Amino acid sequence: MANDSIQKIRQILLKNGSITKPELAKATNLTVATCGYILNGLVKNGEVIAEDFRTSSGGRPAMSYRYRSEKFRILCLYALFESGAESIHYRITDVMGDLHGKGELKGKHIDLRTLLQNIQKILKHSPEIRIISIGIQGGVSQGTVEFSDFPDLNGINLSREIEEKTGIPTVIENDMNAIALGYSQKNANEKNVAILFTPKGNPPAGGFLVEGNILRGNANLAGELSYFPFPFARNKQLEIFSNAKNAIPYILQILFATVVFLDPAVIVFTGGLAEELSQANFEVQMRNHLRRPQLPRLFFITDSSEEYFLGLTKIATEKFLQIE
Repeated sequence: MANDSIQKIRQILLKNGSITKPELAKATNLTVATCGYILNGLVKNGEVIAEDFRTSSGGRPAMSYRYRSEKFRILCLYALFESGAESIHYRITDVMGDLHGKGELKGKHIDLRTLLQNIQKILKHSPEIRIISIGIQGGVSQGTVEFSDFPDLNGINLSREIEEKTGIPTVIENDMNAIALGYSQKNANEKNVAILFTPKGNPPAGGFLVEGNILRGNANLAGELSYFPFPFARNKQLEIFSNAKNAIPYILQILFATVVFLDPAVIVFTGGLAEELSQANFEVQMRNHLRRPQLPRLFFITDSSEEYFLGLTKIATEKFLQIE
């Protein structure tokens, strides 16, 4: 209960900027005494600042409280493997979403040591970071990388390893899930979204939001489209998906399956093949094949890094709000 109350108060402070105890009590349905007790703790640990007096709605001076977003920053980082190259991309924001730094590290072999070294370098220059959010191309369960495009990370509880080395709470998420969340946030909180990742030379992947919630599946296999029953051997996927001409018939299969099983409001194609796929008249083929009056809207985004970072930030913020 105490944790829920702290979460409510943090959310209201972040939303309103500056607020009095009576206003906070009304917004959270907590008592003024409870709000005062929690605020005192947040002021003591430096999260919240008690500002100068201002006139309350009743005319009596009241202390105003503001969240010190400038002191609490988020490191969002993702590892990318595409067209045979590995790289690390990161952004530093505060809990209000303001940007405080970004970077791209190319030519990196992604393993635990590389991630830790680069995270520690970033922390050295940005000691205000309080939460780390990491995106991985692969299956993730409770912080452990079950399988991924980075073999040296497979089987590692990445969340625990980084937390132990840095002392900072760390959350790990599948890349497509993060992109789906970010797309939703960027587009009026669209609740039913399918992200179909079609990179050049890599198997396809997907991420799905159903009624605003990430669809993970029983064994975190939802979206692992490399296991789709294509009519060719799995080791042929890199070759088939290296160019749009070869890939289009099989991407259409994925598209139709996505519509039939999930019926999303929006389907977003992203990755290296997205631009070429935008010329393939998928809308017409969808109408001809499915013959339904209402079908998903299709969008094609060649670079989904903005959505990726937005999703990682949302995940990190939710984690941050839960910390006592």
